Amino acid sequence: MKKVIALLALSTLFAACEDPIPVVDPTALDNRNIYIRAYKYFDGAIIDRNTVYEINGDLIKFDHIYVTLSGARFVSYDDQDTTYTESDLTMIDLIGNSEVKLANLPAGNYNGSLEYTIGLDSSRAFRAPDQLDATNPLSKGLVWNGSDIGHSFFQMEGRIFNPADTVFTTPEATFSWRFATPDLAVLKSEKRNFNVASNKDVFIVMDIDVHNFFLGLTPSSTNIINSDPADATDYDLAKILRDNVSSEFVFKL
Repeated sequence: MKKVIALLALSTLFAACEDPIPVVDPTALDNRNIYIRAYKYFDGAIIDRNTVYEINGDLIKFDHIYVTLSGARFVSYDDQDTTYTESDLTMIDLIGNSEVKLANLPAGNYNGSLEYTIGLDSSRAFRAPDQLDATNPLSKGLVWNGSDIGHSFFQMEGRIFNPADTVFTTPEATFSWRFATPDLAVLKSEKRNFNVASNKDVFIVMDIDVHNFFLGLTPSSTNIINSDPADATDYDLAKILRDNVSSEFVFKL
């Protein structure tokens, strides 16, 4: 009888050992403490996926506005010191997300310029999702366009509706715009003086008028922008989009 009890106890122990080990969400391990708090507006109202917007004669709904940021660092006012950050890569859908993790800086006083890039350098721009660690925000392939174009630095997707539509549930077309490739990466530099306290986050506000992304561009007449360097017309449109986006990515004073 004692042997039976011992065997049962041993089997219970093995069963317990076979229980799955909890997997920690990689984002929970991200210790970045410098955030962009991005408010996205269209005609003065916070943008969402359910509202129909009129732009350049088109009626549209937004599905996604992806942005890829990298290379965050802080440069002192006299250009003598540069503080590089850990976890410098962000890819996020701005629709539905307002807090963008940008950088990790140690506690201290900072007077100079906070710099980051909208985009990626050549060493990362063309690495396929299946070559990336699962913790990499690009590993899901949401902004992957193949080996020739690489990952999108900015990618906006939406639907176009017929003006005669009354319920706006069935679009007559879609649009997908992006800019990519290292030649179109944008270095942003913002002068800032702030303090980073231990275990405290720093939030820098950015107001984005999504309407301005469409300057010089119309979804119904240009429903695809691939940012293809082999197509001069398409690449020129991507440059327009890049400039529109860059003009909106400005820290609020």
